[in-house]
Amino acid sequence: MTYAEQKWKASEEKVRFAKAFPPLLKRKDESLTVLDTIPLQFGALIVYADHRFTFEPLDENDVPKFLSNLRESRRYLYEHHREHYDKLDELTARDKELTRLARFEKLLSAIVNNALEFPELREAIPKCLANPSAPVESHLPPNPNIKAIRLLNALRDNLPDMPELLQEAPKALNGESALVPCDMLKRLATREA
Repeated sequence: MTYAEQKWKASEEKVRFAKAFPPLLKRKDESLTVLDTIPLQFGALIVYADHRFTFEPLDENDVPKFLSNLRESRRYLYEHHREHYDKLDELTARDKELTRLARFEKLLSAIVNNALEFPELREAIPKCLANPSAPVESHLPPNPNIKAIRLLNALRDNLPDMPELLQEAPKALNGESALVPCDMLKRLATREA
């Protein structure tokens, strides 16, 4: 399973958990005593005396706003719902890391695909990774293709968050990466050797 597929599953799991957040009531309950009503960026948090809560309005279909309300409510609810917030933190961290790895995987695929189309990248990519502060055009021949420039910029821009690129990009260029299909580059590397 690719990182992108794992990321989608992790994201779905996080959202499913958030929507089923155990102390969250799906609608305002007039039979319960309201302990506090707190304004949030996207509505209000209604906290009941038993520390269950709801949002006004509650719109689970607008996932970014719903998750934002849940995160913003943390400071008012965490002491009473610690295990649920800790689980949400765990799922959020997993989703974030898989998002990073999916981007990493996408960059490696771009290396393979673009290096086949633009052979000058086979020399430019290692130079760019070795000296990311230099202008990317300095690693390419005169009048470089815009796709090559974009790829080198993407590598340079993502290097701080993806130090694995330093090891995996050369492997992809040599057809040795186990993370992305690179059979064509492997054949090229074999012919050149």
